[in-house]
Amino acid sequence: MNATQARNRARADIEPEVLAARARDFGFRLADRDELQAAISMAESLIDGKLASVDAISAMNVQTGMTAWVTGDPVDGIFLTIPLSAEGEAAVRNGSYVPAAPSSEHLATQGKDIAAFYVGVYAGSSREARKKIMTASAVLRVEMFGVFPAYARGATEDGRRSMLSLGFQAFEGGLPDLFIQPPFQTVLDQTS
Repeated sequence: MNATQARNRARADIEPEVLAARARDFGFRLADRDELQAAISMAESLIDGKLASVDAISAMNVQTGMTAWVTGDPVDGIFLTIPLSAEGEAAVRNGSYVPAAPSSEHLATQGKDIAAFYVGVYAGSSREARKKIMTASAVLRVEMFGVFPAYARGATEDGRRSMLSLGFQAFEGGLPDLFIQPPFQTVLDQTS
């Protein structure tokens, strides 16, 4: 099934500090520059491809307050979650979003007026890191991100299988190899 439907955009806020505290429960922390460099190098070798630069991801993290997550010491896992503004979600859906260097207007700022999430990458070099990533993905999706659609690109066969197992579906149109996981809660559901 290919998802193509238009979307009635709901917006909500997430406090970056609350998310960071909950992410710590799964062994994740916002990456500093050195950790981010190590994580990007590790992820690029695992996916046999290029990610955004450390500078670009750092800039996204500064604006959003919740983009670049790592686990392990030394770093053995990375999870890039980019909160999008309504304009950013529209750009993902119409193909004009640039994952490696998104326009600042496409990103939510410090957890305010989030319309959707774009998952840049999730990768772990160890079984333990991959387990943490999948557990954090599932729990945080239910607890904090259920009101938002999540978008990701299927860069590898393993990634596509993983996304399908998490309830993503192919999205027709937009960025190449795009998948969507529709929202499954309303803002009212989350506040009750």
